Amino acid sequence: MRLQLSTDKACVPASLGMVLDINQRVIKEDLMPNPPVYPFPAPWDKCPLVPSMDKVCDWCWDERKVALIPFVYDPQCTPHVNCPPQPVWQKDPMRVFERQLAYGPGLLEGTVEGVGHMCAWDGQTIFDPRGYTYSRNVASSKFDYLIARFWLAVGYNK
Repeated sequence: MRLQLSTDKACVPASLGMVLDINQRVIKEDLMPNPPVYPFPAPWDKCPLVPSMDKVCDWCWDERKVALIPFVYDPQCTPHVNCPPQPVWQKDPMRVFERQLAYGPGLLEGTVEGVGHMCAWDGQTIFDPRGYTYSRNVASSKFDYLIARFWLAVGYNK
């Protein structure tokens, strides 16, 4: 996997380009509005509109025959809308998530300083389109990256 920088704060195509080993420009042409759309109010007005993960998953399958399978860190469930959610796992959710991360490469979805952010994952190293590579154990402490979901990339990447 090779690091690709996102110069326009569009971390989704940059991260996906790293996972699929293609130039992010191809993904931007297919998935991103052109010219970029910035629909959010201040202080988030510099964040571009990004495609939904449904659209990203469809594109990956249609164009590359790669399926993205989501694994949520510390998933919650509830039997009814009025019942507060409870953790699905009875054991340590961090341990379960760490095991899932070992399944292989994919996308890591989370936040940096409360703003949505996506990085690539090769099974051992985080490739951050802000220009960094780092391990999972320093993601939150050194780079303020809090991971919420892992999208495992499975299939044939043509």
